[in-house]
Amino acid sequence: MSVRTKGRRKIIVENKLYVWYVRLDDDSIYHMCNIISEDKSIVISCPIKTEIAYIICKGIVFQNHKMKGNWERYLLPFAIPKIITPNFVSKIILWAVRGKNAVKVIWNGKDIPI
Repeated sequence: MSVRTKGRRKIIVENKLYVWYVRLDDDSIYHMCNIISEDKSIVISCPIKTEIAYIICKGIVFQNHKMKGNWERYLLPFAIPKIITPNFVSKIILWAVRGKNAVKVIWNGKDIPI
């Protein structure tokens, strides 16, 4: 089953289709930049306007490692811009696909402790 594209933006990174959109999260006060690969192997949410830049990995692949599909949080090695652009989305995708040694953080239910 393919990913839903209606009302979402498409981006091609390294010849692979991704869909992305920004919307208010149902369970928090943050807007989220959501990125999903066409085959749904990569599913990422990036909270916007947080004190600490991080992503939530919800997919089954991250940085060439098999994941369990559980929500896991990783610090972003770069800042989140005030305006989400296709360039920023492609930067996250490339980091999630080709990056290495992402710093995993344990969420305490409220914030990302460092």
